[in-house]
Amino acid sequence: MAIWALVVFVIGVFALVFNIFNIFEWFTPIWAIILMAIALGMLARIAAKEREGEKERLVERIQELEAQLRGEKVGETKKEG
Repeated sequence: MAIWALVVFVIGVFALVFNIFNIFEWFTPIWAIILMAIALGMLARIAAKEREGEKERLVERIQELEAQLRGEKVGETKKEG
């Protein structure tokens, strides 16, 4: 999906450049701005989802480590008793 977002963004940039230099007059700057805005939104969403995934993995790892600590504490109290 990131590749497609990049492709759409590049198409939008080309559309804007073509309009500035009047290469393709039918390719209006409004469509270029719309394409770039959509692509930028896609890229921002992808980045947010990747960060969210990293946080979920860290939370899972913390839970695993807490479970290991609880298991060690239970083992220590049994040895003492």
